[in-house]
Amino acid sequence: MIRLGISVEGATEREFVTRVLAPVLAQNQVFASPIDMRGRVSLERIGKELSKLMAMFDHVTTFYDFYGFHKRPPGDVYALENAINGLVPEDKRHRFTPYVQQYEFEALVLAAPDYAEEVIGVDGLSAKLRSIVGLSGGAELVNDGYETCPSRRIKAIAPHYDKKFHGPVALEGALDEARAGCPRFDAWLTCITHLKK
Repeated sequence: MIRLGISVEGATEREFVTRVLAPVLAQNQVFASPIDMRGRVSLERIGKELSKLMAMFDHVTTFYDFYGFHKRPPGDVYALENAINGLVPEDKRHRFTPYVQQYEFEALVLAAPDYAEEVIGVDGLSAKLRSIVGLSGGAELVNDGYETCPSRRIKAIAPHYDKKFHGPVALEGALDEARAGCPRFDAWLTCITHLKK
């Protein structure tokens, strides 16, 4: 059994871990607990959080959005993950897996358009989401501009979209679709699913 602490950005990610990821991970004896940073994630705050979590869990990982990361250092999502990795002492890094969602949690929703349409209840939503993903070259490539980030693109089509509710619920039956459409996310989930003591 592995006790996995997942430092999450906020309520949406916490709900997603609880409803969707934790049951999947538990099948492989990895018991996940989301720890909510309540937004405004920054390297300074993460450093303080990780030092506590490393003492509490067998393994620790992160689940933050690249979009909106507070005082984001220069570079891409990989540079940010490297910066987060650098916050953990070198002798403990074998128990740590940094992960930052590119660009936003809603990339996962974009990768599961049929489920999103069913849960959000907007006719034609699926086709519009497929078009957005197709024009961007992939769900994880829908960019981090203020008006063009994944969540605002969904809200533009479905104004009543509630990310804390609709996102996790849409993905309860669509984790395989999200993994297929989001290779970075899939690689992270594969990694934490196969953790060993």
